Formats: sequence, C-alpha cells, structure tokens
Amino acid sequence: MSNNKHDKSEANAANVNNTTPCYYEQQGSGSPIVFIHGSYATTSTWKKIIQQLASTHHCISIKLPGHGGMPDPADFSAPNIETELAIVESVIAEVCEQRAQTNQHDQYEHSNQLKQPYQCKQSKQTIQLIGHSFGGVVALALALKGSVNIRALTLFEPVTTWVFTAVGDDDMTTQVNKFIQGYRQGIRNNEPYVCGQVIDFWGGEGAFEPLPDFIKDGMVPLTENNNRHWTLCENTYHDRSALQALTIPTKLVCGSASNPIAQAIVSHLSHELPNNKRYTITGASHFLVTSHASECLAIINESA
Repeated sequence: MSNNKHDKSEANAANVNNTTPCYYEQQGSGSPIVFIHGSYATTSTWKKIIQQLASTHHCISIKLPGHGGMPDPADFSAPNIETELAIVESVIAEVCEQRAQTNQHDQYEHSNQLKQPYQCKQSKQTIQLIGHSFGGVVALALALKGSVNIRALTLFEPVTTWVFTAVGDDDMTTQVNKFIQGYRQGIRNNEPYVCGQVIDFWGGEGAFEPLPDFIKDGMVPLTENNNRHWTLCENTYHDRSALQALTIPTKLVCGSASNPIAQAIVSHLSHELPNNKRYTITGASHFLVTSHASECLAIINESA
C-alpha cells in the first residue's frame, strides 16, 4: 500500500453546508481529473476508466447529492444547479488544500527538490473535468460559471436539454417535453419501475429490462432525484453568447446508436462552443462510458 495520501480509493470528507458527508472518492496521483457521474448512477460509472488512469493521474470522483449514500438535496421545491456546483467547488477546494499541504511537506523533507504547491483558481494549476449524462450538465454549468480553473472539458452525452431553447430547436424541445410529461405522469401514478422509462429513453427501447434486479431496485429510490434532474436540465439556461464565449478545450462525445436527442445536443454544442472536438463512438449508446470504456479512455487520453 502506498504512503501517498492521494493514492487511495476510499471516500474523503468534504465540508459542505456544515456537514461532512463523503462527497468524493479519490485514487492515484498526478495531474488532477474530476469525474461527475449521471443520474441513476454512482461513482462506479468511472471504475473501468479510473483503473487505467490512476497510475498517472489524481482521479477525483464526485458523488452527486442523493446518490451513493449522499443526503438528498434540500431544493426539491425549487431545484437549482448551484446545489451541485457548491459540492463540486467544495470538493475541489478541499483536495487543493490537501495537495498543497502534501507538497509543502515534501518541500520541507526534500529541500533540494522544490515543487510548486497545487492550487486552484488563484494559480495556473488546473483540472481536467469530465461529466457523463446529467454529470455533463453539471460539468458544463461549472465551466460556464468560471469558478474553477479548467484546462480541459470532456462531456459524454451531456443531457443539457436547455441548449434546444438556446438555439431555437423547437422540434427537439417538443420531443423532450413530451417524454417528461409522460414520465412525470407515471411518477404520479406510482407506476412500478417508472425509472425504466428514463433508461429506455436514453439507452434505447429494452435497455432497462435485462438489468439485474438489484440494479433496478436500487434505482427506484432515486426517482425523485432524477425528476429533479430533469428540471435542472431545462432550467440551467445560458444564452448562445455564453456558450460562444467558452474557450476551454472541450471534447464532445456521443454514440452512433444513441437517442437522436442526445446526438442533437452534442451537435448543437459543437456548433456553439468555439474550441471543441466532436467524437462519435461506433455502436455505442448513452451508457458508453461503461459499455465502451476503452474507446472513452482513448478520447480522454488524446491530446487536445
């Protein structure tokens, strides 16, 4: 076992709203990469990818509120993306502080090998930020907010449906609204496994049925959180000028077999973001970060 305090996968406490739930896990050492999973998911989304990256990178996996044992958010009545952003910002700040303290100790112990301390917004030291699905909504919102130094942004099928409103794509907006209305009616009717509607919507008809029962049953308690996420996908709005002003190098990734709505989101973002590269993974659908982990890893590792 390594003595490096960052070379471990167990959860670490992030002080958010005067509580200390474990809002992240970290593993490996090197340049930092922050991962944000999607709705109805956990940090295990990134397991295959992080196993390959941890030898060269400090991998930090965010746990979204209401997921992975984290407390539910307090804003169900009026969802606000700032709930997620505050968590991610707080985790990054804590990890920055830990790394700075470690480097200061190293400087003391090895005065002939001075190192620059790891810092956040105040220095040129930056993070690579990666999000999948709703995690991509959070990642893009953080990039647009500009509160953290981000050197590269990778979005795997971000479900930023607000983009349709921003660019005036009324057809896609109508399709999304039609699904949401039916889904929420199912929630009100207490339909069993209504969560399966979301999995089939993004992953393709029949994607939910073959899942093991323990995974299906684990999704059921997350339905309220997922419903909240749909609201955030709609109301985390920015106009086109904000997207066009975002100069962070951005990789946009979707699957060739993905829902046309997911493909349209990536297409619109690729037209609006000035410094992006678009990728399509052949045969992949929405859950590409687990089903096509090797291809996703190659994209992450590709130099901008």
